[in-house]
Amino acid sequence: MNVKTLAEMPERLNECVTLIEKSFGYGEADSFIDDFSLLIDERNYQHCYFLIEEDEVVATLFTLPRTLTFKSLKVEVLFLGGISVKDENRGAGLFRTLLETILLLNPQYAFYLLWSDLAQLYEKFNFYEFGLIEEVDLTANEKQKLIKFNPENLKTLIEGHQMLGQSFMIPLRDEHDWHILLQSKSIKIFEDEKKNIYLINKGMDLKNICHEYHPEEAPPVNGYNNWRIGPHSTDASLRYMGFLRLGNLEKLNEFIMQTSEGRLGISAYENRIIEVIFDGEKYELGERDFIQGLWGPGQVEEWKDLVPKILIPGFDSI
Repeated sequence: MNVKTLAEMPERLNECVTLIEKSFGYGEADSFIDDFSLLIDERNYQHCYFLIEEDEVVATLFTLPRTLTFKSLKVEVLFLGGISVKDENRGAGLFRTLLETILLLNPQYAFYLLWSDLAQLYEKFNFYEFGLIEEVDLTANEKQKLIKFNPENLKTLIEGHQMLGQSFMIPLRDEHDWHILLQSKSIKIFEDEKKNIYLINKGMDLKNICHEYHPEEAPPVNGYNNWRIGPHSTDASLRYMGFLRLGNLEKLNEFIMQTSEGRLGISAYENRIIEVIFDGEKYELGERDFIQGLWGPGQVEEWKDLVPKILIPGFDSI
């Protein structure tokens, strides 16, 4: 059994995507490649891993290196997606094999992120639910009249995204990322009469969901389920941002120390217990409590203004 990447074997792309789409229940009308165009981009092939057994792809785990930025600070993280295992090979530890290989090859990232509804499964691999998204569900209302986004207003869209980086940790988007977004077949970009910008839908992944909006204070859109990091509405329901696994604690500590101006830091880590120093006092927390203490739910009250929330818009999530 061999671990390969699409950079080594690009001819296996269709076989990998077919397995992923079968695992996720994709229908003929939707396309994993269209929904996750950042992930399935040729320049990212070296980070798309899969297992070969008897000349067949039996499991996939694609990754996407990203830089999260907050004001002038940056931290390198790794997104995980495209996770699939062939039906007849389930229970054989193939996901563990791929994950352990990826962690071994990619030890430099401060943490690792993935998105799923399988909490119990991923907790076995030390991924814990973190963060909170508000859902303002207005799907019962008549759909709001919106107009197609004018590409000539791209500067406004880019500046709106950059402004979010003054309040949250957000993925840094380069020129190629913006090109992919504008060319997306599954994400629709609209404006309202007040020039607020909305990103809606994402193929099968985020149907009828408004998952990004600019500026931050733009109102929710009637006729859609609106996801935002909040707090905005007392009527909103809540969902997790995603799953997070700790990675290179030296780099994470450097970021935390910078954002907190030295008030909060990691002093030791042993047997999955993290010792932190906050305002000169030592505290010990398990990994879940540490992650959720930083980013919620149940964020440590005294840390709220020290470490920014993580915001991964729908386009960037994989």
